Amino acid sequence: MDLFLKNIKSQTYALNGWDFISAFANIPFTFYFKNPGQSDFMSSSLLRASFLRTLQEFPILAGHLVVRDSRGYIVVDKNNLNMPEYTESQSCIDYKFVEAGNFSWDALPHPVSTVNAAPSKGTNAQIKLVNVNVVRLRNNSGVALFVNMPHYVVDGYGYAVFVRRWAEVCTWMHGNTYETELPLREYVFDRAVVRDAMPTDMLPLDDACSRMYGGSSTIGHLLAWMSPETRGDVLVTGTKLMPADGHIFHVSRNTINELRSRVEQTGLARRVSDNDVLAAMVSQSVAQGVHAKSRTRRIFSSLMRSLTRPLLERNDFLSLIIVDARPRLDKLVRMAPAKYVGGCITGVPVINSTQTLIAAASSDKQFSAITSSVRAVVDSVSDKYMSGIDYALNRDPACFAHSLALSITTPEKVIITNQSRFGLYECDFGFGAPKWITPMATFLTNFASVLPVGPNHDGYHVYLSVEKYVMNDILSNKFWSAHTSLVY
Repeated sequence: MDLFLKNIKSQTYALNGWDFISAFANIPFTFYFKNPGQSDFMSSSLLRASFLRTLQEFPILAGHLVVRDSRGYIVVDKNNLNMPEYTESQSCIDYKFVEAGNFSWDALPHPVSTVNAAPSKGTNAQIKLVNVNVVRLRNNSGVALFVNMPHYVVDGYGYAVFVRRWAEVCTWMHGNTYETELPLREYVFDRAVVRDAMPTDMLPLDDACSRMYGGSSTIGHLLAWMSPETRGDVLVTGTKLMPADGHIFHVSRNTINELRSRVEQTGLARRVSDNDVLAAMVSQSVAQGVHAKSRTRRIFSSLMRSLTRPLLERNDFLSLIIVDARPRLDKLVRMAPAKYVGGCITGVPVINSTQTLIAAASSDKQFSAITSSVRAVVDSVSDKYMSGIDYALNRDPACFAHSLALSITTPEKVIITNQSRFGLYECDFGFGAPKWITPMATFLTNFASVLPVGPNHDGYHVYLSVEKYVMNDILSNKFWSAHTSLVY
């Protein structure tokens, strides 16, 4: 701790629209590790010391989130740090029982996660930029390690970079005699690199994207006016009023290959990715579930439409596909060895009619149409199109709030993100890779995440977090059930 305090410097990082557009959500994962039979397995002193050593390379995580003149900043004040929340507890449950329970959320008597879906006040009434909870399983048999970071400071890529680096430092500290020092690694937190990577020429946004990022509403102005902590409290309250039901499903490699083959045989798309197929599957099943809503929900949906300029025509459904700008911007691709780990994602809307989505359950042609619509939209997001989104995100400081309001008032939607390619199962702290990684039991409503599977498994896990009535419909959806298996 003393070394960390000695080396940290006061500095301010200006946030931008890329940080705020997804700032309504946390990034929370729990990693389960099994003790291979070592007495010093992931000891408290080792984990904490390596965490602080890693924090030296990520000083931004000890900063305060502040808003000045409608602009966001993370302020690191060496004399008044906003230190991460780091807790540890002992469980009465042995690892073997957690494993026997397939690592389900109720395998432990108390939740491992210490945050809500949305970033909200921490122990010092401010938003913490890292939350860590170490749960030691009985008889030193294993560890459940919960790590959360809000989207204000990183996206999924940056989250994985931090946890993997912590694991790397921990491994070095565990096996090293300290005859040589571990060099500090440089990471880039300056948001200006995103601005500078944008091409000067920009493509105009299509109608749906223009409405997503160029609209304005009373709700949006109200959300933008709130402090980040108050906005977080409001969003947390909203998730409690409309609680989500979460489940994890497995989609095998054979299933993905089979569905891709069907799509390619129709000739509607020359190439489709795994993510295109998964996004189409999720869109079909969630749309059908939302369509089955009760009369009360229909009234609520109509009310929401009246509060903002609607994004959708009646009987349409929105699939908001999260895309990463990094691989689309040459200057960010060429950054080496230091990598930019701040916010660099946004959502691009894919709109289909609800009836088309429902029909896709029994029609290869309709399923192919949905899959190809995802592929077409993702392919259209070039560097120049990203420049147009960048302009929209940063033109108005309240842009993120208007987009958030539009999302809140559009019940007929699903947000789809992919976190399978960030190497989360590579987080080996020196005692073996995690045996299982899981998100929170419940998250935002109408949210889906493609996750990696553990060693010796193929395909993907898909995490769905939707309202109870939607989940009930999904669990009985013949198309979904035929192509997935319920994990828990």
